[in-house]
Amino acid sequence: MWRVAGLTGSAGIEVALAIAIGYFGGRWLDRKFGTAPIVTVIGFAAGVGAAIKALIRVTRDYQNNLKQEDKLETPPVPEDPDAH
Repeated sequence: MWRVAGLTGSAGIEVALAIAIGYFGGRWLDRKFGTAPIVTVIGFAAGVGAAIKALIRVTRDYQNNLKQEDKLETPPVPEDPDAH
């Protein structure tokens, strides 16, 4: 449970950082090369893409974790001796 909480919490930070780095990095490059607002928009879009990728990764990890827990909690079905 704590592992899932940690993954979810870190995903929020990762989303915010990805978008902020993309946006502010694009702004910095726009000022440096005088291309405003082209690189800012591209950087922001790249940050959003990275954020979506992070959310998909966390969702898949969470689903895999739930599947593993279900396997551990489900007792094996005894075999029917008459079925052979």
